[in-house]
Amino acid sequence: MEWMIVAGFAACLCLAASEAWVAQVAYQAPPRLEVNPGVRCILGGFVGQRVRANRDEWLLRMPAANPALIAMFRDRDAAEPRDLLPWSGEFVGKYLTAAVLCWRLTRDRELEREIRRVASEFIATQSPEGYLGPFPRAGRLRTGWDLWGHYHALVGLLLCHRESGDPATLQTCRRAADFICATFPEHGLRVSQAAGAGDIEMNQAIAHGMLLLYRETGEPRYLEMAHRVERDWETPPAGDYVRTALAGLPFWQTPKPRWESLHNLMAIAELALVTGDDRYRRAFTHIWWSIVEGDRHNTGGFSSGEQACGNPYSPQAIETCCTVAWAALSLDMLRLTGDSLVADEIEYSTLNAGLGAQCPSGRWWTYNTPMDGQRKASFHDIGFQCRPGLPELNCCSVNGPRLLGMISQWALMQSPDGLALNYYGPCRLQATLPSGVQVIVRQETRYPLEGRVAIRVTPERPTRFILLLRIPAWSEQTAVKVNGRPVSARPGAYLLLARTWREGDRIEMDLDLRPHFWVGEHECAGKASIYRGPLLLAYDPRFNPIPFSGIASLEAASLRLARVRTADEPTPWLLLRVNGEQPRYLCDFASAGATGTVYHSWLPIGGLAPAPFSRENPLRSVRPGDGGR
Repeated sequence: MEWMIVAGFAACLCLAASEAWVAQVAYQAPPRLEVNPGVRCILGGFVGQRVRANRDEWLLRMPAANPALIAMFRDRDAAEPRDLLPWSGEFVGKYLTAAVLCWRLTRDRELEREIRRVASEFIATQSPEGYLGPFPRAGRLRTGWDLWGHYHALVGLLLCHRESGDPATLQTCRRAADFICATFPEHGLRVSQAAGAGDIEMNQAIAHGMLLLYRETGEPRYLEMAHRVERDWETPPAGDYVRTALAGLPFWQTPKPRWESLHNLMAIAELALVTGDDRYRRAFTHIWWSIVEGDRHNTGGFSSGEQACGNPYSPQAIETCCTVAWAALSLDMLRLTGDSLVADEIEYSTLNAGLGAQCPSGRWWTYNTPMDGQRKASFHDIGFQCRPGLPELNCCSVNGPRLLGMISQWALMQSPDGLALNYYGPCRLQATLPSGVQVIVRQETRYPLEGRVAIRVTPERPTRFILLLRIPAWSEQTAVKVNGRPVSARPGAYLLLARTWREGDRIEMDLDLRPHFWVGEHECAGKASIYRGPLLLAYDPRFNPIPFSGIASLEAASLRLARVRTADEPTPWLLLRVNGEQPRYLCDFASAGATGTVYHSWLPIGGLAPAPFSRENPLRSVRPGDGGR
């Protein structure tokens, strides 16, 4: 596979075909916002540090440290087969997906070479028939989660193709998809018959991969395969996602509420775009909102014990894979609806649950990132997944980095008439308008530590387009100026700026970082979570001389928070002194528990009434005096 690199960001560092890729099938219902494959993102600040740590300590090191990542595909028909997990085939696809997306944030030569090497060696393992799994011939596509592994292989390799333009990569995807079509529809078999009843939602996720490949190639058999899986959803005990959603059932009450079903739901979003059938849009948006209401935790993480349960206060494990799938599902929701509240949700998930799942050094990712509890490396919680030649690999360790990489997909998106800016933080973003004009967006800010965001918009020549600015729902009092002139902004919506943009144009935005609260119920009754902007705050005993059990209830109305500095390593992103008689400190959730301490994000706070969930206030935010809104 031949990839081309141009040195230096100023020289428009990119892979050869980033902007040349054109889908073969036009959407019947065009996205409200779309991922711009040519966007280039260089992130600074805390998030940028975490991105680079992830690159250096995981993405570059993992393949050599776990050589069976590819070897298990080469020796699948050995006389003594390996002892594999049902989902072992997913690891390489998940790695490629995360690595390519994270490459978009670094444009790093060494990472590009490693992606090329892993992809090339993986492609070389494909059987003459097109099989891309690690299992012996007798059980191909009929063993465990084999189709699930192929799904992740398609997603990862398609991303590689979009960046490299290499026809061999796309051909590999087509041969794998053709082999699947020949195995199932052409023999009258259903995907739900691939393995046991407990594996149905995993293998049916292949529908999403088929739709992505259909979008890329225009091959009708891939769309038909997706429709066959859709019909298979309606056969018990499958998830029946579309019909139950149209009947008003929340996701947690459907037959298959496990997190793997979210990849089936992504197929529903893609069907809405590909076919234009409004049933799919209505079903998908209903499911998404039902998850926000019943299963998105205060951390932005999704799942309780690896599935939806209808209770965001449940103390069961919040798996990293589940949160990754939730962020990816939310990206599709943002594409489908163009609703800025969805971008708020992606930010919550990324900055809290996402960064909280990553070791500050970048060396490992968690399996479970609880609301209250300890951070443990995934191999502590799910070490049973490790195998000879794969000492560090499990579902979450290979998947977690995708949360960081997805920033490249939602930071600066394409709108029908311009660009939508969703990501705030020190960065340099570059995108190409449909007209072909390149635009650079620079941000000078310490957000989310501070509310002031200075944005310079520089098109390569004066150009009229619309720039959508996300105004977070929690920012009740937002001040915006364009070249010094005030512009009114509404929280929880995009601010539409339509003008002819010229070099030197400047936007100044002041966001409202006053604390806001989510008042707990059920298992979290009598407690509340504190947010400062998008950041969830937490108690960590390494910053406090008094135990959590000794903390008296804080009164929300009199609560005052002041930023302080500390020399403690690893250094927290944000440390705040809480007013009161006792010295108490709160830090950002992403930094809490970094040294293995037991942290808490549900805190004893009085003086607040719970806010009911609503689509206008999905985080249930209240401030003193709101009366519960």
